[in-house]
Amino acid sequence: PVTPVLSPGAKEFVFPRRESFPVFFHQENTSSIFVGGEGRLYYYDFTTGENYTEAGSPRGAGGSVPVPGSSPPRQEDGRNYLTLVEQYGDGLLVCGTGACNPTCWNVTQRKESPPWDGRGIAPFTPDSNTLVVVDGQDIYSTIKKSQQNGKIPRFRRVRGGGELYTSDTVMQNPQFVKATTLRHEEPHQDKIYYFFREDNPDKSPEAPRNISRVAQLCKEDKGGTSSLSASKWTTFLKATLICVDPVTKGNFNWLQDVFFVPAGNWRRSKVYGLFTNTWGSSAVCVYSFGDIDDVFRTSRLKGYNGPTPEVKPGQCVPSGQHTPSETFKIADSHPEVEERVEPLSPSRSPLFHNKHRYQKIGVHEVAAADGRRYNVLYLATDKGSIHKVVELPDGVQNVVEIQVFPNKDPIQSMILDHARAVLYVGSSSRVLELPMDMCGAYRNNCHSCVLARDPYCGWANGSCLSLALSREVLQNLNMDSWRGSCQRGDVKEGMWRYDFRNISVMPFSRYYLNCSIESHYATYNWYHEDVLIKSCNTSHPQHDCFHFIPSVRREHYGHYVCVSEEDGFRQALVKERLLDRQRFLWQRGRAPATLASWLQLLLVVALAELFH
Repeated sequence: PVTPVLSPGAKEFVFPRRESFPVFFHQENTSSIFVGGEGRLYYYDFTTGENYTEAGSPRGAGGSVPVPGSSPPRQEDGRNYLTLVEQYGDGLLVCGTGACNPTCWNVTQRKESPPWDGRGIAPFTPDSNTLVVVDGQDIYSTIKKSQQNGKIPRFRRVRGGGELYTSDTVMQNPQFVKATTLRHEEPHQDKIYYFFREDNPDKSPEAPRNISRVAQLCKEDKGGTSSLSASKWTTFLKATLICVDPVTKGNFNWLQDVFFVPAGNWRRSKVYGLFTNTWGSSAVCVYSFGDIDDVFRTSRLKGYNGPTPEVKPGQCVPSGQHTPSETFKIADSHPEVEERVEPLSPSRSPLFHNKHRYQKIGVHEVAAADGRRYNVLYLATDKGSIHKVVELPDGVQNVVEIQVFPNKDPIQSMILDHARAVLYVGSSSRVLELPMDMCGAYRNNCHSCVLARDPYCGWANGSCLSLALSREVLQNLNMDSWRGSCQRGDVKEGMWRYDFRNISVMPFSRYYLNCSIESHYATYNWYHEDVLIKSCNTSHPQHDCFHFIPSVRREHYGHYVCVSEEDGFRQALVKERLLDRQRFLWQRGRAPATLASWLQLLLVVALAELFH
């Protein structure tokens, strides 16, 4: 189903003004959100309604001296756009462009610290190609520290453990997607993984323009031993991510977003990668960090045929030690491994792909009524809507689409609160808090509720209920024999003659019959006086099943029914009776018109008698 803009249970916070480059921060298991805007930090609590706005540390905005020969200043150069709001220590770390003077400050219980130099953590002007990862007291960033640093981005450690940066030759025009840290059994083996796209060194016409990559670094990397390598990461390696449909050979090579799903055993932690291709289709491929680690540990280096040193390239060395100079030189000149990272076995193929263009992904694990746990994917489209997709034993099912913002505003942020089972979805003008269950999106009858196969929802007490309200519900996520559990006859064909909506239409006018598509697995048919006139193929992305009458004539009037059929269950969704408006108006005015005719006849008879 496509739900209304504000679905049941949704709450929204509208900014006092539109923000061109908003950033969002939400702390897990709270009901509040922080939004960084132009010179402002907004706070809103969706439970209490408490809200306030703080000025974005004007003390830190000082402007910078123009460089001779540089481009004229842009409008953004003179403004302080907040670019980072993150948990740091006991409070928040807030950073902004500071009118080309990057500035950070700490906020604890609404009290600001004195501002400090934010170069390397905040950009000089808003920049979409940036990553900042706060991990305890360590801060990693891809933001350049000087406006004169050139255009080669680097991945840096800017706080904690000594500053390091990647060599300028190991990435080719990288576009950064996301980064995370991963704890291993031994602290010196802890890793940083970041995901990015870069230019393909293969310039042949048939080769894709971009390659999707994952890079690894050891958290305890101390840098090199020579003066040239002392400030460089010495454990950098990169590998290619593969997302190819083995049946169609369709290659999804443009990494859009990733979502990390942690596990108790770090090797079982997963990466859900969202990819697109040049034709606008999307795919989701799932990888394990165990497989990624195996590729980096066991693969040969691309283009390197020399002997393998004792400390292998990319290997983490014990705490306090440095990577040997020989190892660093090999890895620095051959940073890519030969073996590629493939999706999880056994299929080694995409979890699914379709013709929507998705831009963001989130994954939440939910316990269903059968006691099993299911992964639910939330996918933001380029049209301001979110698709809710469930991983089921027999494949994935797109169970609901929600149009989040009016006018299809782009979704700029999507944050999942796993503890409270809500989504926070942000645009340039507002933030919505959406419940993950959304059970009100399904028609309130048993079959629609159960056929949705939504692990959050089930049928009980005559309603489609969230499992948060009742665990004793009817669900069927495995498509077992369940039909007897629902009372039959929600809609019977014999009932199609009742409860029609009468609509009067002028002859020769145009008219649309519209039936909303609620399930991508059902068939939808329009009937006119029990004769099939239109079928809709739901294998192609569409929201509605239309039947268009270009010029309404006598034969077009009568009863129309839109019927959905899924897994043996038939349901009348729309019932309309088209009436001839001219005839309808004439019938309504016929009684008074007949009385007037009799009075007119009596008058003629009376006059005839008079003159006789």
